[in-house]
Amino acid sequence: MPQTSIQARLIKSFSLAILIPSLTTAVVGVLMIRRQVLDQAQGRIASDLSAAQEIYQNVVDRLKGSLRIHATRRVIYGALDGGDRSGLAMELERVRRDEGLDVLTLLDRSGRAFHRTRNPALAGDDQAWDELVRRVLTRMTPVAATAVVPPEELEKESADLARQAFMEITPTPKAGPTGRTRQSSGMMLKGAAPVFTADGRMVGVLVGAVLLNRSTALVDKIRTVGFREGVYRGQQVGTATIFQDDVRVSTNVKNADGSRAITTRASAEVADAVLRRGETWWGRAFVVNDWYLAAYAPIHDLGGRRIGMLYVGTLERPFLDSLVRHLYVFLGIALLGVVLVSCVAVVIAQRISRPVRAISEAAHDVAGGDYTRKVEAGSQDEIGQLAASFNRMTEELARANQELREWGENLERKVEQRTAELREMQAHMLRTEKLAAIGKLAAGVAHEINNPLTGVLTNSSLMLADLPPGDTRREDLQTIVDETLRCRTIVKGLLEFARQTKPQKQVLSLNAIVEDVLGLVRNQASFRNLEVTTALDANLPFAMADRDQMRQVILNLVLNAAEAMPEGGAITVRSRAGAGGGTVEVAIADTGPGIPDGTKEKLFEPFFTTKKTGTGLGLAIVYGIMEQHKGAVHVESALGQGTTMTISLPTTNEDVA
Repeated sequence: MPQTSIQARLIKSFSLAILIPSLTTAVVGVLMIRRQVLDQAQGRIASDLSAAQEIYQNVVDRLKGSLRIHATRRVIYGALDGGDRSGLAMELERVRRDEGLDVLTLLDRSGRAFHRTRNPALAGDDQAWDELVRRVLTRMTPVAATAVVPPEELEKESADLARQAFMEITPTPKAGPTGRTRQSSGMMLKGAAPVFTADGRMVGVLVGAVLLNRSTALVDKIRTVGFREGVYRGQQVGTATIFQDDVRVSTNVKNADGSRAITTRASAEVADAVLRRGETWWGRAFVVNDWYLAAYAPIHDLGGRRIGMLYVGTLERPFLDSLVRHLYVFLGIALLGVVLVSCVAVVIAQRISRPVRAISEAAHDVAGGDYTRKVEAGSQDEIGQLAASFNRMTEELARANQELREWGENLERKVEQRTAELREMQAHMLRTEKLAAIGKLAAGVAHEINNPLTGVLTNSSLMLADLPPGDTRREDLQTIVDETLRCRTIVKGLLEFARQTKPQKQVLSLNAIVEDVLGLVRNQASFRNLEVTTALDANLPFAMADRDQMRQVILNLVLNAAEAMPEGGAITVRSRAGAGGGTVEVAIADTGPGIPDGTKEKLFEPFFTTKKTGTGLGLAIVYGIMEQHKGAVHVESALGQGTTMTISLPTTNEDVA
């Protein structure tokens, strides 16, 4: 089998060492960038849909409020109550135009048409069949909703409205099969309000509506508010559409010729999800002439029936272009790194392999029995040291062989003796080193963060105090203050964890410390819905411990128990002598949800927490204090059965001073 030179192997190893991480990093980076771009797009479209739904609902609520206000006008209830129509037609027409309504009709107490602003000649027909009118007549409160109005009812209000609503449905790719070729009903934002006299009698109903078919005001408002008229490479970034069933009746989606794409239909997949199953549909969709990231939500009438859809979409191309640009930059950097490291690898391999080859040749001679062979050091680095060591080795080889055999025998005996000791010490050493390292890191981090935090908190608090109560920036500044206070709490926890001061032990009673801590926390807000009871052993032996640190331990455990029961519960604190004597124990039990087995193993690790605002240092501090006191802390818990935390300390026979 042919041998490979060390230089070739070094170059190969260097190349693999850089190529594998580079490829891995490139793949992970590409996936992360893609995920980030998709998440950004998904978040954008979710925000756009929420904004569109809010704008749509605001228009409906504004219609209801407007009708409620105008229904209180004297000219309206006076005409219904006393038959005085003077000025009614002119006033209602003015209201209709000022409010931008397509329909404004006054009904009498029985629900019959009293006056139509756009068709005053037609009156007396029954409108009590209308669901909104019926709701007002029975409940006597204003109401507004989206409604589908039949063509004959549109004709009663105005022939122009009937013509505006009529549509020849355009055949659309990917739309579901349908027998309809035209649509004559109209989709309206419709409201109704009761009309009361000055003495509180209901005498009629004021009905108003806006026809959405072929109207552009609402969808253009959604696009303006949500997308700020954004344009990318000559195309609108955002679009909005209102569907009646699955037919576009109001949209700013453009056809290839620049006209609005009304009368086209939604895809079968979207219609089935939104109209048939009532779901909100998210996804990538080809809308008329380009790909969009789209969202569709159902539109319901007053009875909760799905009568249409609200759509918003954002152009996909800006996100894809951004993704491609990021990928090119990332891959270019990775490729450049591979090339540079490969060049360096060749140079280093040559420098390493040359003296190693010389040592290899000398070693071959020594193996043949030539112990006088020397190797020229040539440098003061590790290779030079290796050459010097090789030279010393050849001088002492005979004597070293004998010593090595003796050392081997002694080493075997020592290894057997030390193995048992090392196994016992390993767990304790690992945890001690980890706590020490994290403590040093925590102290450094806390020291470096505390000063800038103080500056941020002081300045943001001053700015908040200077702003007038109605200023819109107060909410943002209050968020800064609250989050800075939270950071300061975390820094305080880091400092307490890092400090780990040596305990100042004295003879003390744990019962007294328990009573002291409970007296401190009983009146706190978080304990007002908790039942706190004690079962303290009056003959509890004394312990030798640091009073302040024991207060900190018990306070931490009591607060943890309270935080586990935000909805209320019970805390029981017991003290007793340990089984077999020699120790004293304090147990804090709660009736909270309990701790899973997988979580119990990590409770005392620094920075591990299950709380949304916790630092994960409280129980680590408790563990460290108990270790310094040569005590212990134990956890007993089961899901749904609460948790009991027990601390134990060695006892002392001395009396309390």
